Amino acid sequence: MMIFVMGFLLLAMLSVGFTKKKALFSGVFAPVLFLFLLYRISEKALVFGSQGSAIRVSFSLGFYGLLLMVYLLVGHALEKITRHQGLLYGVLLLLLLVGLFLLYREQFEAFSIMKEFQNKREQFFASLQTHLFLALFSVMLGTLLAVPLGYVAHSKKQLEGAVMVPLSILETIPSLSLFGILLVPLSRLGQLPFFRALGVSGIGWAPAVVALTLYSLLPIGRNTLVGFSSVDKSVVEAAEGMGMSRRQIFGKIELPLAIPIMLTGVRIALVQTLGGAVLAGLVGGGGLGTFVFLGLAEGSPDLVLLGVMPIVIMTLLLDASLKGLIEKLRRNGR
Repeated sequence: MMIFVMGFLLLAMLSVGFTKKKALFSGVFAPVLFLFLLYRISEKALVFGSQGSAIRVSFSLGFYGLLLMVYLLVGHALEKITRHQGLLYGVLLLLLLVGLFLLYREQFEAFSIMKEFQNKREQFFASLQTHLFLALFSVMLGTLLAVPLGYVAHSKKQLEGAVMVPLSILETIPSLSLFGILLVPLSRLGQLPFFRALGVSGIGWAPAVVALTLYSLLPIGRNTLVGFSSVDKSVVEAAEGMGMSRRQIFGKIELPLAIPIMLTGVRIALVQTLGGAVLAGLVGGGGLGTFVFLGLAEGSPDLVLLGVMPIVIMTLLLDASLKGLIEKLRRNGR
């Protein structure tokens, strides 16, 4: 314990006057120390777990506080250093592989969250697929609807208020209230043979997809409007002077310049939708929200975490991927 205490005290001291060298050392040392701590905790957990199948070992608030600290240190190190980012990413990848190897060797099997996972393995992966479907499909539908609306608001300024105000109003409606509003029309729609075959009803996946799609319209539509409005008018006028048609100006100038800002709206909507899809569990839509609400009903924090942690990981990965894509498009557009 003294080794860990001294190690984390060293990290705290290095945080004062955070230079590039200190950032690199902290970004490497913090996750290494944390993984070693996790390994030592798992050894003790296995000893406790061997005393009886009913014994559960859960993480306390201090563990998650350390995890947050390591996350902040690594994130700050990646922003601070530029030349040695590859080294830090290599260390993180190596630690991830070590963690997966320990997981494969059942080093963490005594933890309560792993026991919950083993008990509900099939349901977990089915819920994970459903959650991804709800989020990605809703954002895709939202993009198909919001991009034309945003462009109409840009090209016809007199319609900007008529387009954006309803989208803003939709964003203010509480999720549960929106589910209640959609209950009756979707139930009636589900009585038609075509929609009944698709499984459309007042509960299930349909109200979840409709609600999440509606909530994604504002960020995508607003960023589409801003993206096209930010195109320099002198560039458009120069293109018109060269004899380019309106379609050519749109496809070769306006759209490429507006895409990074439009993708920023998609990024915001995706992050928002991944979290909002948890509420689908309340209307029988499935997804990881099922574990969240089941854990709340049973008073099981580990069951709640089993539903929350994949959402956090997916959000970070997709957000970082879209952020990298947006930055690349902006560099290519310069």
